[in-house]
Amino acid sequence: MARQTSTKVTETPPVPHLPPADLRGLPPTILESEAKQISEATTMQDEANGDLRHRMIREASYGLYVRRGYVDGFELADWLQAESEVDHLLSGRTTN
Repeated sequence: MARQTSTKVTETPPVPHLPPADLRGLPPTILESEAKQISEATTMQDEANGDLRHRMIREASYGLYVRRGYVDGFELADWLQAESEVDHLLSGRTTN
């Protein structure tokens, strides 16, 4: 009778990236500090872009309200239409 071999593949668990024990107490490197600053700046930029988008939608929806002659009752429809228009406008914009 032929011997069957196991098809199970044993994977080693990933080893966390830790500095050597003698370097663990040292302050972060310049690159780590810069990476953290870039990450924080990116978060701030995302928040600013979100604020700008919200303001654009708000102004566009108000414009729809004005064009309708200040007739109440269409706030949600105006907001959704303005949101669609602003998103379409922003999707065509190039980022640096």
